[in-house]
Amino acid sequence: MWKVLLVASKIIIHPHFIVSEGYAFGHLIILTKKVDFQKDQKITLEELKKAAERLKSKLLEAIKKETSQEVKEILEFHTMILDDPFLWDRLSNKASHGKITIEDLNKVRDEVIELFLNIDNPLIRERQHDVKDVFTKLLYEIYGEEKKRISPGDIVYLEEIFPSEVVEFKNLGVGAVLCKKGSHTSHASILAQSLDIPFMFNVPDLSEYDGSLVFVDAVHGKIIVEPSKEEIKILKELIEKYNREKAETEKYSLIKFDDVKVMANIGVLQEIDFAKKKGADGIGLFRTEFLFLNRKAPPSEEEQYLAYKKALESFYPDEVIIRLLDIGGDKKLPYLNVSNDENPFLGVRGVRLLLKNRDILRTQLRALIRASAHGNLGILIPMVTILEDIIEVRKIIRKIEGELKEEGVKVGNFKVGIMVEVPSVVFNLDEFIPHIDFVSIGTNDLTQYMFAADRNNQEVSKYYRDEDKAIINAIQLVVNKMSRVGKPVAVCGEIAGKVHMIEKLLNIGLKEFSVAPAKVPRVKKRIYELKQLKT
Repeated sequence: MWKVLLVASKIIIHPHFIVSEGYAFGHLIILTKKVDFQKDQKITLEELKKAAERLKSKLLEAIKKETSQEVKEILEFHTMILDDPFLWDRLSNKASHGKITIEDLNKVRDEVIELFLNIDNPLIRERQHDVKDVFTKLLYEIYGEEKKRISPGDIVYLEEIFPSEVVEFKNLGVGAVLCKKGSHTSHASILAQSLDIPFMFNVPDLSEYDGSLVFVDAVHGKIIVEPSKEEIKILKELIEKYNREKAETEKYSLIKFDDVKVMANIGVLQEIDFAKKKGADGIGLFRTEFLFLNRKAPPSEEEQYLAYKKALESFYPDEVIIRLLDIGGDKKLPYLNVSNDENPFLGVRGVRLLLKNRDILRTQLRALIRASAHGNLGILIPMVTILEDIIEVRKIIRKIEGELKEEGVKVGNFKVGIMVEVPSVVFNLDEFIPHIDFVSIGTNDLTQYMFAADRNNQEVSKYYRDEDKAIINAIQLVVNKMSRVGKPVAVCGEIAGKVHMIEKLLNIGLKEFSVAPAKVPRVKKRIYELKQLKT
């Protein structure tokens, strides 16, 4: 029925990223920038101070009413920005005859943002978005904001979203949020997940559909415009069914199995609390790229150490698997020695790139090995293809471990494993096993390389088949080889979160699943149901 509906309606299928899953049905409201600020437009410092006081009063009032601690912390931080002496000193210095231009105001904003970017703490660095948020709100406080009336259930579309707007939309009862720009690791995205608002970004311009009735499918990534009466009835039933099942599924987050683990994949520290809330049995994949992106220089050892320490302490005694920097292919960093490969996905990426940038590798390994004293750590080597690379990384690890002990630094026990992402590793695993403690199968890349199909290329999407028997056989081969020597195997690709595939994965001996935090309860529910059938 669902597939029939998609044929019957006008559909927008687009490149998208789902941040927070769910369905929503309502009128589309296009929100655009409401005030066109001119660079040479002037504001008096007195006006700015009065606007700041009004905004602060509103924030304090909102804090009193707010029940979510996470939201309270955001609003409290916004009041701190407004009270910051550095901010007002810089504004005074930029002012001429008691007035400041919008251009100079933006320069001060950028200076404050730069201060945050230079702090060796990833959580504080992420607050740069809050600074931009506060400055925008300050200008709206002065000039007013012609905001469209938003009713409960409406679907809002905007170019980008600030954390405070996520809170505002939640309080207004917005059905879903669609954005042109965004990222999975932004503060706004994490907040949308936490507040359970369906949210997708990388959505194309929908201005022509302003006011239209739309159905948002933030589970499969589709938008249906102006469905028929018959379709509306079925879609509403779909939403009701989804919400009932979701409420039922959440109860399973509390379950722990003796023989199976359901862990979480995370990409930023802010996801830790969400993963714990969803009942994750540890972190099966902690992507460290967020520490390295959007900056001119690599993160220091201390900054990385603090990030890894927080993750390990938060989940202790459960295991936290932290993957070494996995850059290359579709990502480039200005401070890395990266060649312009004709085919970057078959070029210098993963461990290959790390071994070409040993200063980056050594710094990350020092931070990780120091952090090992604070929890149950697994270090994961990405994009391994040959044995020599594993041996080389382990040699560097041993050397660093010795150096730290000589320096009097406490070092804990930790494991070293590899990502299984290319077919050669599946078949050559026997020779790798003596040099590793565990493996994590990245089925997204494994599928891409087995079927020669770029998973981000819609033109070859029919060839990207992560449920194919070739992939299942590859997983089984890895599980069998590792089981013979008593070493663990996890699957951290999309297939691990597909409920209809769980029985097949369990039947071939898989005991560790690592999925997006939001999927942990449903995976646990399915495992529980299958276990009940056997009793």
